[in-house]
Amino acid sequence: MARVGRYGIPGFVWFLIWLVVCILIVILLAMLIHHFGGASLSLKLGHFYLNIGVT
Repeated sequence: MARVGRYGIPGFVWFLIWLVVCILIVILLAMLIHHFGGASLSLKLGHFYLNIGVT
């Protein structure tokens, strides 16, 4: 149990808070990538080709 001031917050609640924060960060990064025109990734490893593009 974590202590914040005089209040004790259970571990499960901390997990939910961090989960929401991580989801919001991913959404924010996706919006920034979309705003600046997208990105592309091209990898070639032997006979394996990976092409990813987002807008």
